[in-house]
Amino acid sequence: MSFRRRRALMAKSSILTRKPVLSFFLLSLTISWGIWIPIEVYYYLQNPSIFSSAANLPPPVLILAFIGIFGPTFSALIMAGVQGGRSGIRKLLSGWKIWRVGIRWYVVIPIILVTTTLAAIELYIGFFTVSYQINMSLWYMFFLDFLTSGFMGGPIAEETGWRGYALPRMMKTQSALNSSLILGVMWALWHLPGLLVPGFVVPVPLEPLVFVNFLLDVISLSILMAWLFNNTQGSVLIAFLFHAAHNSIGATLMLSIFNFGDFVTAYLVTHWFVVGLQWVLVILLIVFFGSTHLSRKPEEDSDPMPTRSAPRNITQSTSSEMVHLVTPY
Repeated sequence: MSFRRRRALMAKSSILTRKPVLSFFLLSLTISWGIWIPIEVYYYLQNPSIFSSAANLPPPVLILAFIGIFGPTFSALIMAGVQGGRSGIRKLLSGWKIWRVGIRWYVVIPIILVTTTLAAIELYIGFFTVSYQINMSLWYMFFLDFLTSGFMGGPIAEETGWRGYALPRMMKTQSALNSSLILGVMWALWHLPGLLVPGFVVPVPLEPLVFVNFLLDVISLSILMAWLFNNTQGSVLIAFLFHAAHNSIGATLMLSIFNFGDFVTAYLVTHWFVVGLQWVLVILLIVFFGSTHLSRKPEEDSDPMPTRSAPRNITQSTSSEMVHLVTPY
């Protein structure tokens, strides 16, 4: 490889590694939005009614949309490779192998999500005295919705990026609470193109209050997942399970188990109750565990991404030497 080409590669690497978290966010938006926005514009110009519901989208659009969901994972893999090479990628993916974290953390996920959703439904029924029907014959939808949501949606496609890459690096320079707050905002904004299509992210048309509700929901989830992440040795698997369970449990209860006459109103009101209860839980966790680590056990000072040796001055290198310009976060 020529000296000029090596210098060009090093310049590109230094741009990414100088601000790795910012670079990760920008890459995630570029990849995902770069897929979603063009197809939305194209099909909207062809037939605006096609975006009245995700069910109307043709298979090619759904396939492209699914690929776009992997933007955070693709970005994390790129950043890990630039910063740490193959060992960096292996380290990034190692979070998926952390599963021996104690049975209580597997149990607490459904307890939190089922309790908050059922409590929200009961509040909605109690305050608004609405009529409803319960159909427990569809209990199996809990499992089907979990598998569909987990492996054909955001959880499997996003968590390597959000919790596997971004969160640990952000916590190197700020508290777990601040990190998860910022991550939550970015996570919510990343969904914006998908919010334009009812049923793709939320089952109702996008309105200002719907977006505010979604933003508060995602930020509270980001804090809850940081709490889980820091108390399970940095397990991306646990984050995935929580993400998938959150997406599926609410859908199962609202769409399969409970049958309300006016689904849109029931969803909107119930989800405000859900978000409120999640923030109550977030406040309790902050009070009990503290905002620094969101954990009783201080976070170990371990860099989740190995870095290469510090760069030497380019003027001191010969044309036959390999120079690594990778800066740790």
